[in-house]
Amino acid sequence: MKNHILAGCLSLASFLFCSCEKEGVTMYEESPTVYFGEVARTYTFVENMEHIQIGFDTIKIPLQISGSAVERVREAEMIVAPDDTLHTAPNDMFSIGKGSIEACQYKGYIPVRVNYSSALDDSVYRIRLQLTANKDFPGVDLLNRTFTLSLTNKITEPSNWSRIKSYFGPYSNSWYRFILETTGLTSIPYWSTNGSIDKSNPDPEKWTMTLYEVKAYAAMVKVALDNYNRKHLQNPLTHEDGPEKGKPVIMP
Repeated sequence: MKNHILAGCLSLASFLFCSCEKEGVTMYEESPTVYFGEVARTYTFVENMEHIQIGFDTIKIPLQISGSAVERVREAEMIVAPDDTLHTAPNDMFSIGKGSIEACQYKGYIPVRVNYSSALDDSVYRIRLQLTANKDFPGVDLLNRTFTLSLTNKITEPSNWSRIKSYFGPYSNSWYRFILETTGLTSIPYWSTNGSIDKSNPDPEKWTMTLYEVKAYAAMVKVALDNYNRKHLQNPLTHEDGPEKGKPVIMP
């Protein structure tokens, strides 16, 4: 009897979490909606040097859905926002792939291939993207938001700086360069507490760093900053650019 009860409970759980029974899906399938998991991201080849030689990289634009997961793969589509004056990237700098939400999932992505160009060495180009309705998702982004993908090959403020600012302090390009040189990293891929396993992480393949790791790297950088300032008592490390230009670098 206990085995029968357990089997029944597991079946019910499967129904609730995956919406695999037709009755559980119907009321959402009438108008399922897909929207962006983020609103902006900056990509720099400086943080992905190996892809300069390859000539391109692929960025996964995160998606989320409202309503229920279903037992089949659903396609999501995206285009360049028409007549958007903020869009500056030429067509040969990127291409949009086919997006999808896998079966029984609430998140997915649309791949965007970005091609390296020497024009990125001293400039930032923006790609403005918007979701479009299709047979799988007749509803798209209820807030009518546009996703901004910024491309460059310069040191630039990473899109997750607000999430690591409490460990490294105010941003400047010169300070970020010091951080990367000290740690030997090409980026600080921290998004939230548990890295890739955090359910709130919009792109687990990109934002992989855990809280423990970001704290450890911050401690390493603080030691390097203190050592630098001891060797340059009359000329401590300062921000060379940005809103804090000319001010000493101070870590929290």
